[in-house]
Amino acid sequence: MSPPIRSSGPRLIDRLRTEGARSATYRAGQLVLDPVSDLRRIGIVCNGSVTVWRISPSGRQLAAASLREGDWFENVFPTDSQERTTVEADGPVTIAWFDVPAFRRLAHRHPLILRDLIQRQLARLAAVQQRAAQTALDTVAGSVALAILQMAEQERATDLRVTHEELAQRLGTVRESVSLAVNKLRRAGALAPASGRKRLISILSLPKLQQLAGARPVAR
Repeated sequence: MSPPIRSSGPRLIDRLRTEGARSATYRAGQLVLDPVSDLRRIGIVCNGSVTVWRISPSGRQLAAASLREGDWFENVFPTDSQERTTVEADGPVTIAWFDVPAFRRLAHRHPLILRDLIQRQLARLAAVQQRAAQTALDTVAGSVALAILQMAEQERATDLRVTHEELAQRLGTVRESVSLAVNKLRRAGALAPASGRKRLISILSLPKLQQLAGARPVAR
């Protein structure tokens, strides 16, 4: 069995060519893969880097991943998503291309190479999920901060008697998400640390809370 992919550049290209790959070089900004028009194939980055873009039906673009030497991408496995995915070269980049039969032969002859590619894919997916979870938490934290600011303005007070459940109902979310957001705001120094009083949320730093909420200063 061959060892996992550890080499890069010319050594990696030469190695993959012996396994049936065809190499191609792209310049910065050039489209590397468009699943709508390209043949079904698998690409392995041999040097340089590419960006995977997700394009919504409305045309909005989002950078979904940055792939470097040893990473791979494909248009072999269809998805139910209505979003279009393209791959674009960040700079000069060389890709080793496998058609489906050649990739199957590679996986059969060298299972450790396939294992390494799958591990890289799983690590990339885990990083995407982590970013998505953090983005979701940041969004909830901003909404919670704004709600607390609005309540402080209405009550003209910095000590608010409100539970996490009540905040969740106000925002149309679940209590667990609000609790995580409140803890985030406390760690950021916007809210005072938790006290023994269940229904009390105290603003520690109004400017910091305004910053996290993305709000204008609250009139006092």
